[in-house]
Amino acid sequence: ETGSPLPERRSLPGSKAERRGRLGGRMNRAKPTTVRRPSAAAKPSGHPPPGDFIALGSKGQTTESKTASTLLKPAPSGLPSERKRDAAAALAGASALPGLTKRPKLSSTPPLSALGRLAEAAVAEKRAISPSIKEPSVVPIEVPPTVLLDEIEAAELEGNDDRLEGVLCGAVKQLKVTRAKPDSVLYLSLMYLAKMKPNIFATEGVIEALCSLLRRDASVSFKAKGNSLVSVLACNLLMAAYEEDENWPEIFVKVYIEDSLGERIWVDSPHCRTFVDNIQTAFNTKMPPKSVLLQGEAGRGGGDLSAGSSPHPSLTEEEDSQTELLIAEEKLSPEQEGQLMPRYEELAESVEEYVLDMLRDQLNRRQPIDSVSRNLLRLLTSACGYKEARLMAVQRLEMWLQNPKLTRPAQDLLMSVCMNCSTHGAEDMDVISHLIKIRLKPKVLLNHYMLCIRSLLNAHKDNLGTTIKFVIFNELSNARNPNNMQILYTVLQHSSELAPKFLAMVFQDLLTNKDDYLRASRALLREIIKQTKHEINFQAFCLGLMQERKEPQYLDMEFKERFVVHVTDVLAVSMMLGITAQVKEAGVAWDKGEKKNLEVLRSFQNQIAAIQRDAVWWLHTVVPSISKLAPKDYVHCLHKVLFTEQPETYYKWDNWPPESDRNFFLRLCSEVPILEDTLMRILVIGLSRELPLGPADAMELADHLVKRAAAVQADDVDVLKVERVQLIDAVLNLCTYHHPENIQLPPG
Repeated sequence: ETGSPLPERRSLPGSKAERRGRLGGRMNRAKPTTVRRPSAAAKPSGHPPPGDFIALGSKGQTTESKTASTLLKPAPSGLPSERKRDAAAALAGASALPGLTKRPKLSSTPPLSALGRLAEAAVAEKRAISPSIKEPSVVPIEVPPTVLLDEIEAAELEGNDDRLEGVLCGAVKQLKVTRAKPDSVLYLSLMYLAKMKPNIFATEGVIEALCSLLRRDASVSFKAKGNSLVSVLACNLLMAAYEEDENWPEIFVKVYIEDSLGERIWVDSPHCRTFVDNIQTAFNTKMPPKSVLLQGEAGRGGGDLSAGSSPHPSLTEEEDSQTELLIAEEKLSPEQEGQLMPRYEELAESVEEYVLDMLRDQLNRRQPIDSVSRNLLRLLTSACGYKEARLMAVQRLEMWLQNPKLTRPAQDLLMSVCMNCSTHGAEDMDVISHLIKIRLKPKVLLNHYMLCIRSLLNAHKDNLGTTIKFVIFNELSNARNPNNMQILYTVLQHSSELAPKFLAMVFQDLLTNKDDYLRASRALLREIIKQTKHEINFQAFCLGLMQERKEPQYLDMEFKERFVVHVTDVLAVSMMLGITAQVKEAGVAWDKGEKKNLEVLRSFQNQIAAIQRDAVWWLHTVVPSISKLAPKDYVHCLHKVLFTEQPETYYKWDNWPPESDRNFFLRLCSEVPILEDTLMRILVIGLSRELPLGPADAMELADHLVKRAAAVQADDVDVLKVERVQLIDAVLNLCTYHHPENIQLPPG
């Protein structure tokens, strides 16, 4: 695409597929960089850009107070004052044009407050390639709206691409001048062209011109709310031109960011949704569903800007309160779905760098906390696909959530951070660490926060373990967050199978510590059980405590024997903590001979029997691989998990259970059925030469457990069911006489 005419452009309208074929691969260009760009030397000196045409380019300034003169490039001689005069004259001329009909306003958005960010937002297409400022290269040719279609057709027939582009840029220029009341013939003609020949808009000059309609026009300031018609038209013309192109230019992201931070004239317009959604594919952000964003929204007045609305692109201020309508309209139509695809895979790095630079610049400004704009929070919400953006946002979220002016968008941002926390890399672990330190008091905020924690757990499978670990460590730190237990409750409800296992792993970590953490661990566990209303799977938690760990800190542990003894103690406490008020009540009734609430009691007894089976497995297979315990300690651990140890060993650390409940609790935990596997393993441990439980002791322990279980026998509970004949073999083998190994017997 040098300067020569493009024959494909003159093609007659046809189906998309035909049009794509006729474009000869032109639509799928990497990005429209080299479309008819005269070199600096060959630049025509006779035609400087006209007065009110915005030059896209960077002056390296991003301050709010940038004057119009940096952005609007007139002929070199033109001064700002002259340009203002020109613009005023152009506007006056436009208002006198015939054929102008008054259009109803499509959506009302407040006027723009500050001018900023325009220059940076139009840095060259790809910084590396052309860091210089680009002048609009096309001289606009203005023709009356009524003959626009004829002029385009004539230029196509002649194959005069430069005229074609010039006429389109002239039409855009007229739109810009008459932005408040655009000429209906003019915009309807452009819409017709976009439908029939979308490829004529896909040249660099026209793209630049259309993008200038999407940015703030400094020469026009509306006293009333701005009419978004021209911006919506520009979005849809660009969408039509680029619909089949997989690689979009970076400038779209730049105008998107500018409007997101500014007035959100088109970013929030439902009529631009497809275009906006396609630009947002650059950020890879999962957007929170509107049904979540709109909770608590319905009671708000539609036009109340101060309440801050959700960042979803299809929400304009008036529609904000029409909850049902929006939730119904949540899904894209099949046609829109077909138009939505990743558009920035080739430019991903430079777009990310640009967006993050803009966000950093906004966040690092010296400004009062209260003056952070809601729109910045909305932009952050849509940029949470970038891990650095999540990290930037989460560090300030607590402050924003507590600022009544920002609460609403801050809630949406919190949800977006949690939903997109999906890499489990160092940054996301940092994000989780910040998230669980957020302190919130109001109930509404706390409920939303718990909803966000659930989204965080769904975002990546490893977030569960990390969240539990950070919550427990925070609970034991000096900067305790009062919401820790509520977070744990949410987590345990969300993942009833996995959460207890990860919780157990954190307790294992505590017990490997050089300092003795047993007393603290017992107190912490009791607090967790109390605050989470016993809603924890005790069996899964205990099994988690018994898992063998291969991390270096476990292999090189200093106090391995102490670790095993302490885990045994936590197992015993966990079994006793399973005694809820209902279990206690049923136990008391059972003692009196009443048979009420028996299911609760039986379910507790079976739970203890299962934990004891797992504990004996652990002592048989896992413990010997951790450390060679002294015989005394090993036997102590075995007796302790089976509740056959001396009573004081269960409460000596912190006097729990309290004296009034002690004997009753110990009895409830010991008068339970015994499983075949438990019995079998005790006999096998007795037969093993390596383990320090002798045959006679094993027999005695097995005998005691069988008698204890028999005492609990009732019609509705199976206290011992043996199906393996090998158990009898084991009993007989234990009874074999073994002569002492240190004596010499005669042969035979």
